[in-house]
Amino acid sequence: MKTINFEALFSASPNPYVLLDLSLTIVGMNDAYLQVTMREREDLIGRNIFDAFPSDPDSTSYRQLRGSLEKVVREKAADHLPLIEYAIPLPNGRGFEERYWSATHTPLFNHAGELTFILQHTVDVTELHRLRNLAKSSALSYGRSALIETDMFRRAQAVQEANEALSEERQHLRGLFEQAPGFMAALSGPDHVFTMANAAYLQVVGRENVIGKPVREALPEVVEQGFLDLLNRVYRSGQPFVGRSIRVVLEQDAGGGQDERFLDFVYQPIFDPSGQVSGIFVQGHDVTEQKRTEEALRESEERFRVIANSIDQMIWATQPDGYHDYYNQRWYEFTGVPDGSTEGEAWNGMFHPEDQPRAWKIWRHSLATGEPYHIEYRLRHRSGEYRWVLGRAQPVRDEQSRITRWYGSCTDIHALKQAQDELRESREQALRNEAETGRLASILAERVAELDAANDEIQRFAYIVSHDLRAPLVNVMGFTSELESAQAVIEQFYRKVLDTDSNLVSAETRTAVEADLPEAIGFIRSSTVKMDKLINAILKLSREGRRVLAPELIGMRQLLEAQRQSVAHQLQERGAELTIEPVPDLTGDRLAIEQIFGNLIDNAVKYVDPSRSGRIAIRGRDLGANVAYEIEDNGRGIDPKDFERVFDLFRRSGVQDQQGEGIGLAHVRALVRRLGGTISVSSRLGEGSTFTVVLPKYASMSSEAA
Repeated sequence: MKTINFEALFSASPNPYVLLDLSLTIVGMNDAYLQVTMREREDLIGRNIFDAFPSDPDSTSYRQLRGSLEKVVREKAADHLPLIEYAIPLPNGRGFEERYWSATHTPLFNHAGELTFILQHTVDVTELHRLRNLAKSSALSYGRSALIETDMFRRAQAVQEANEALSEERQHLRGLFEQAPGFMAALSGPDHVFTMANAAYLQVVGRENVIGKPVREALPEVVEQGFLDLLNRVYRSGQPFVGRSIRVVLEQDAGGGQDERFLDFVYQPIFDPSGQVSGIFVQGHDVTEQKRTEEALRESEERFRVIANSIDQMIWATQPDGYHDYYNQRWYEFTGVPDGSTEGEAWNGMFHPEDQPRAWKIWRHSLATGEPYHIEYRLRHRSGEYRWVLGRAQPVRDEQSRITRWYGSCTDIHALKQAQDELRESREQALRNEAETGRLASILAERVAELDAANDEIQRFAYIVSHDLRAPLVNVMGFTSELESAQAVIEQFYRKVLDTDSNLVSAETRTAVEADLPEAIGFIRSSTVKMDKLINAILKLSREGRRVLAPELIGMRQLLEAQRQSVAHQLQERGAELTIEPVPDLTGDRLAIEQIFGNLIDNAVKYVDPSRSGRIAIRGRDLGANVAYEIEDNGRGIDPKDFERVFDLFRRSGVQDQQGEGIGLAHVRALVRRLGGTISVSSRLGEGSTFTVVLPKYASMSSEAA
């Protein structure tokens, strides 16, 4: 038999209450119930209510009471008996006393929604019933006595109506308490006994049977974590306690292990009429996911700082309005200024006085138009001299194309400027020293190529980092799930209102619930899924770039044959043919080679022209120290203006009717470069494309990322 501390739950109520289990066994009652029934608690606990209060099974009162209780079990809804005659036994076996009652039977459910108990609220209306009968029998009476009796009847009616109103209000408040979005509980007395706990509270603590138990017994694991001391302090001082993101470790039922949660909550003291603390009201919200919405963002920002501090270039970032709020360590090492001293607009003071107006003008133009920032200026070095640097920045935009951040880089090009000066001087002496001029020109060309490649890598780095900082996407996805849950609740309520009275629902409300809200949530969900795929692809690309390469002799014919077999199904579906002509072998990293040709073959199959039979050919030739491979198709072709763009990250060419994130060719070019080779494309729209890959015949590869 289930028993709970029912007295603690309704001990302060002046109304009689008794709690029954589904077998109609009495499991608890308050003192008011014992007073009106003139019984002792030990005489009632554990007994069937019809055994504790016997009555003739054929009597009207017996049938009324049993019928009401069975109706509650059957329909799982409250039932009210306005008037029922039920005699109660007098103490010491002195017989029975005739009494009249008004009874309400309310079903109680557990956290899983299962009916577990029936709460009987009884009101003794014996005197009211007698007054009503008296009023009927003296309907023709007159004089002072009749007025007094009538007034007593009115007072009794008023008392009954007030009790009914209080009961309805109590049920209403309990309903609000249970449906509150935050967790709530009420604790009574110095032992902090649970008298109420809503569903949200029970979900947080991960258990159901807490009512009637002190905190020390219901949640023993929180005692050593200091929460019982907090409750004692609030109870003694009468001062509330407010906690923000407080960590608590809770034990799960049935050996479920430990669950770490972070909570915002308030311990609010409850005062009795005399001004003394009688209990504590607990209210709060589970902010565990938000705490994690925040830890993930912190880790992402920390990862960005580690990456930014590991490269040679100076990296900086600003808010959308251009306020500089981040510089990497290279900036402070180069300039020698204290950390944080160049945030805001103080950066302009680091430029040569002659360059400051121009730099400020170009930067303001980029902020106003969203165009990339590009400038050469002289920056004060820690040595005190001004050195030439190349400044670049690009904006990062959200899904609505609004700028959310600017990421920029500064590259020291002082040596390049000096080389340019040397070149100008050498030109003046070209007639006398042509060989020297050629040497300087060669040096300059090499340095320009190195700087261009470095700057290209910086731009790709900034773009990738901007996507890596999309960790708040996790927060958006979490809150989208909450919105979907809230949408279900709103729709349920909306349907109930429609069923009750459709006139209560305006056209605007109907549109919002049936169209606007589902459309908005669906758009958010599809956008986050797409962004999640892109982020995962970038992370995969980043991991591949850090992989240690392992050169080995590769039979290219066998490798390409295996890849042809892997796309055989797609070739058959699209009516295309792949032929492999003679190809030279090479020594290189097998996985990198497989990924290079796998991506190129996959693209050729994907973009065949449906108006004609697809034809794809792979051939190769030995160039001495290098080997060249061509992948030729008769597909859609590529516009000449897109020849370089197709190798950029997230860039695609032509009609976008095929799946893809615009990463494949960027990955191919990164792998080819890492192997010490080059890749290029030639194409004509509507006729086809040819990708040419040139690789060293004998690769000597670094284990570092390209």
